Amino acid sequence: MHQYLLKELSLLANEMTGKDEFSFNSPLGLDVIDDHSSVVLSGPEADKISSQFLAMANNQSIGLLLGSRLNMLSMGIFGYALMSCSHVSKSLELLHRYNRAILPSISIDLQQRDGQIVIVPRAAHVALKLQQFYTDTLFSALVTNLRLLVGGADIDVQVNLSRQPADDYLSYRSFLCDRLRFGVSADAIIFNQETIEKKVSTSNAQAQAIFQRECDRIMSAEPSVGLVSERVKQALIAARLDFPTAAQLAAELHMSESTLQRRLRNEGWRYQQLLDQVRNRLALEYLYGTQLPVSEIADLLGFNNAANFRRAFKRWSGDTPAALRESR
Repeated sequence: MHQYLLKELSLLANEMTGKDEFSFNSPLGLDVIDDHSSVVLSGPEADKISSQFLAMANNQSIGLLLGSRLNMLSMGIFGYALMSCSHVSKSLELLHRYNRAILPSISIDLQQRDGQIVIVPRAAHVALKLQQFYTDTLFSALVTNLRLLVGGADIDVQVNLSRQPADDYLSYRSFLCDRLRFGVSADAIIFNQETIEKKVSTSNAQAQAIFQRECDRIMSAEPSVGLVSERVKQALIAARLDFPTAAQLAAELHMSESTLQRRLRNEGWRYQQLLDQVRNRLALEYLYGTQLPVSEIADLLGFNNAANFRRAFKRWSGDTPAALRESR
């Protein structure tokens, strides 16, 4: 979890408790407001501290407030990389690339369809309240900072939330947007074509290349940002037609299977979760981009039959493959 987010979490806790220094019970003994590192927490450690914060706050929509206080200017090299992009679409693509450095406990599916960009957060391995907290934080931070990126110009956003309407519905409208849908199959934030084509007011192509190289270096050097899980996902995406087992992929990554599984656990993942995430992503590509029958898509994704694929897809997305195609 990015150091700046931890600072804001601590400051917000101080304000809510009236204490000068709220103390998080960090089992790793980490100083969560240390100024000397860019990323300090892995997914499991961030979950522990965020859970403590939620228990203290006892506020359903506190993630909205936290997200609105996250400013890219203060997020170091990752913020500079996002701010130097040419257009909003490029900033969103970079957020997708580096999101585990900022919020390590969630992954982001970025889908481009019908001229829109749809961002779907995934955090099925954490408790429901924590999932909702991370989703609210992400969506609120996105809306807040995209407005900064385009110099205060209007942005057209739709937010879908799988939960039922909150008691403080007006807070969601205030922090996010007027176009809110509750009780849908999956959380998502949708940006239309006009918004994603807006130019970033602070864009700088030369600086962007430098910042992105430095972000890549941090991602490669820092195990707490989900490097192993990202390498696993990339390998699975590259495999496509013949997904390797955990043992086969561990050998490809030059480590034992037990080491691979341990490092994934430290990042808050299991191998099967990553495989399901990649299968879901590829399934969406096949369903939206081809006319292949569902039975053939099931075969491409390594399922024994179409029925098993339909059940898995319904679990991933809340819809059947046929219903998704009909909604295009």
